[in-house]
Amino acid sequence: MSEHPEFRLSLSVTGTFLEQARLAAPDVIDRIRSLYATGRVALLAETYYHSLAFLVPPPELAEEVAMHRAMLRREFGAEPAVLRMTELAYSDDLARFAETERFHGMLAEGWEGVLKGQAPTYAYCAAPAPTVLLLLRHYPLSDDVGFRFSSPSWPEHPLTADKYARWLAATPGEVVGLFMDFETFGEHHPARSGILEFLSALPREVRHHRHLEWATVEEAIRTTPHAPLSVPYTMSWADQNRDLGAWLGNDLQRSAFEAAKKVGVVARQANDPAILEDWRKLLTSDHFYYMYVSGHGADLGVHQYFSSYESPYDAYANYMNALTDLRRRALDRLGVPVLK
Repeated sequence: MSEHPEFRLSLSVTGTFLEQARLAAPDVIDRIRSLYATGRVALLAETYYHSLAFLVPPPELAEEVAMHRAMLRREFGAEPAVLRMTELAYSDDLARFAETERFHGMLAEGWEGVLKGQAPTYAYCAAPAPTVLLLLRHYPLSDDVGFRFSSPSWPEHPLTADKYARWLAATPGEVVGLFMDFETFGEHHPARSGILEFLSALPREVRHHRHLEWATVEEAIRTTPHAPLSVPYTMSWADQNRDLGAWLGNDLQRSAFEAAKKVGVVARQANDPAILEDWRKLLTSDHFYYMYVSGHGADLGVHQYFSSYESPYDAYANYMNALTDLRRRALDRLGVPVLK
């Protein structure tokens, strides 16, 4: 950051990640704090547990976002203006939620299925909540780095920083949203792939194109919206259909999620913070992602790559065992007898 004072970025850091970092690598928290203190890094709001809380009856979503905001305020002194929903989920209803919560912006996938011929390289306003400005992910350019960077079969391999900067410079529009997972740099693409050198060189190469400049999400939402955008159903950034199929697309996933919602009722009634916390951890989107059995080709390969289970059926069995145990704990707390 000190070598390139013009460079900007935005980070989405969940409460779960922060808890794990505090236990295993507290220096990571200090580094995030130092980055934020530069004034050139924005922190995004999201669900505390990176969960599917937006699909659970109220007040779960509002409470998790409030928990996350409180964490950002306490740890970094940040008051986020932009909301990033779990897995980049977005819909008209979520835009209304963001407006109610007084956010000024949201992130969403720049997918042609909802853009209907419009470009993803402009800021839009949410049709049902015009005070919420939408910043869209440019998924081809994002995935060039996130997924294709180290693939020798990709025609553009190897991707160099100067080549990528030229692509950015040639992209028409006003805002190019580059959204990538943290693990892109060092895990998806190991250090030997050259990904870290690529990232280090990119600000220097972008500087050669005078019409390009970096912006945090909070700087980017200060622009005038191009047009209203309506998304009547929930879309995400996953797979070819950009829907929720990656988490709720098959019977295993839907069965597990419906069971989780039912356990959530007794978990709240138990009035035990530890039980409620464990239930919220079971809403984390990854649990359902590991149960993916649909799809084929690239989509299926991506899911298998991310899962630590031998099969999605193992993931389902493990999840349901944990959920059953949590339900028993909640009922014990309520004094309700449970059949053994």
